[in-house]
Amino acid sequence: MNNYYQQPDFNQNNFNEAAMRNMYFINKAKLERKQIRTLGNILGIVITAFVAVQFISSFVLQGFGLYDLYYSSSLFQTCYNIIAIDFFGIVLPFGVMALLNKKRYESELIPTAKLPFGRLCLWVGFGMLCCICADYIVGIMTVIFSAAGHELIQPEMPETNSLLTCIAGVIGTAVVPAVCEEFAMRCCGLGMLRKYGKAFGVICISMLFGLMHGNVIQFVFATLVGIILGFVTVKTNSVIPAVLIHMFNNGMSVCSDVVTYFIGEKAGETSTYICFLFWFAVGAVCTIALAVKGYFKKSVNTQNEPYSNSLGIKISSFFFVPGMIVPFLFFVIMTITSIE
Repeated sequence: MNNYYQQPDFNQNNFNEAAMRNMYFINKAKLERKQIRTLGNILGIVITAFVAVQFISSFVLQGFGLYDLYYSSSLFQTCYNIIAIDFFGIVLPFGVMALLNKKRYESELIPTAKLPFGRLCLWVGFGMLCCICADYIVGIMTVIFSAAGHELIQPEMPETNSLLTCIAGVIGTAVVPAVCEEFAMRCCGLGMLRKYGKAFGVICISMLFGLMHGNVIQFVFATLVGIILGFVTVKTNSVIPAVLIHMFNNGMSVCSDVVTYFIGEKAGETSTYICFLFWFAVGAVCTIALAVKGYFKKSVNTQNEPYSNSLGIKISSFFFVPGMIVPFLFFVIMTITSIE
């Protein structure tokens, strides 16, 4: 007698394995979001400390009657900013954060992979070209706001009036901020986030980097440049190119101030144009060389995990946490109020 009952093409073991596999990846994604939220709270506390230092430094200036000196003396302002902002506001909070959370870093805190000198020069040239492009983007944005009847305000340094002020300007504007900010952002900050995705880490730290400047012009410029600095750091696994790019970029404005002091305002403006043309030409050659050598190629991602968190989910998990919301809103409000 023929058996007309057909067993369904169904394997219970395979079904259970697939269900367990899916559940594993769902739980893995949940755990990743939880860890990212924790990092958001940690970095939010650090940014809050940065804000607190700004208020404390302001009270110190007011308490000792140094406000007028601060806004009139370029030398005093530069030296005070090195101590109050670069060290106590940036290096100290981020350094303490890195020390207390050293187990969260999968690689060394300060990435310093060896780069051949030629390749280092190529990445620096590429970065400087991007900085110039970012500067032009800000310029276009400023023109658009001006045409709409709005003015974008940003802090201005007092005029350089001595040789000592020139030296302090080079150290306090080009050298110290480059070292301190890259240590904080591309080492302490990016180093802790990049294991959850390189693009995620670069974007989040760049947005924080931009917002911490507190005005629209520097927010846009610093965010764009921060993305480039993060990209170069990730690509080279070294913070050295980012420090040099940051230093040369800040150095262009210092160069203009120094030339203006020794030769005159017209010569200072000319030096700015020369710097821009030099880095544009050199940067274009370096960018083409890097492209030809294949250094911009995206690494192949062999992982194909279901239920993984998208970039947008990761970013929202990072920013929309209690510890981050307050300082984030503070900087957003500061940035908006820089529009007149």
